[in-house]
Amino acid sequence: MLFFVIFQLVKINVVILTTIFTMRKRKNTGLSPGHLVYTGEQKVDPSTIRQVYYNESEISESMDFKKDPLHISDSFKLWTEVYGIHDVKLIQKIGLKNEMHSLVMEDIVDITNRVKIEVYDEGIFCIIQLLKLDELKKHIKSEQISIFFNDNNLISFQQDPDDSLATVRKRMYSEGSRIRSRKCDYLFFALLDYIVDCYFLITDTIDDEINKIEERLHRGLDHELIVDIYSVRTKLIKFRNFTYPLREEINRIKKTDSRFIHDETLIFIRDLEDHLIKIIEISDNQRELLNGIKDVIFSQSSLKLNQDIKWLTVISTISVPIVILTGIYGMNFENMPEIHWKYGYLSWWIVTATIIFSLIIFFRRKKLF
Repeated sequence: MLFFVIFQLVKINVVILTTIFTMRKRKNTGLSPGHLVYTGEQKVDPSTIRQVYYNESEISESMDFKKDPLHISDSFKLWTEVYGIHDVKLIQKIGLKNEMHSLVMEDIVDITNRVKIEVYDEGIFCIIQLLKLDELKKHIKSEQISIFFNDNNLISFQQDPDDSLATVRKRMYSEGSRIRSRKCDYLFFALLDYIVDCYFLITDTIDDEINKIEERLHRGLDHELIVDIYSVRTKLIKFRNFTYPLREEINRIKKTDSRFIHDETLIFIRDLEDHLIKIIEISDNQRELLNGIKDVIFSQSSLKLNQDIKWLTVISTISVPIVILTGIYGMNFENMPEIHWKYGYLSWWIVTATIIFSLIIFFRRKKLF
């Protein structure tokens, strides 16, 4: 069992180190800042774009980016959704059209960035990770979402071509939608709020996995138990790497004096920070619970090992006098005491039985078994 557990732990560590090494590989090493290089897996499918035009009373959308958008005024906003960031030329075209800084465009196509929110003169830029749990592979899958916005224009860049933010867009079609009646900073909050709500789903899933581990622990020690614990612990570490930086960035953007964050939106951002604090507390509690389960497993393993060693010690102690007597009277000497005695064999059994029962009574009194 010990060798099996060591083998599984080594395998997990190799996977973690391989993942870290892969994430640290840079394709733009030596290039000048602002040079656009896509750092993800190369894809053949073209990127697609959806444009949502909305104000308080109207909303419409189009999938034709070549079509000239409507004039953006104070009463009309535009949300541009880009599905797939592997098309560097398209990202650069959108960035130049919206006067994005070259460093912003570089960060959009680089999927190795940490969570961050930066304030520019042209708008506010954010990189956040949308987390999903892969049910088949049992690991957390992250998708980078980049957002750039000003008062009346918001552009979201999704790493994968799937429509991950469809829930927020559907909310905009409801009657009296708060998103449509406010500036794009509230749409920015709504997107972050949806992504953070997805984090709660991750914590719920991890809770279920921990509960299953506890149930298996009550049924007895399992060879795969410690491996599953380290697997869940790896998910928590990855989850922590996304939530802690986001909390710091939300706290920083809450204190900014940017003209693109309005006072009526700050109260919602503070509520978003509270949700993140709750998520972090849940993940910390889960980590402590896992550490407690791990300590219990190691304690039970040590207790079981001590019990086995104790039984072996008792059996060895009882066997020692029998082995000595057998060894003495098994020697081929002529002049052995009581060797030709009529009751010698019976006496040997009486002495042996007396020693065995005496040792058993002694160990019972000492509560060794």
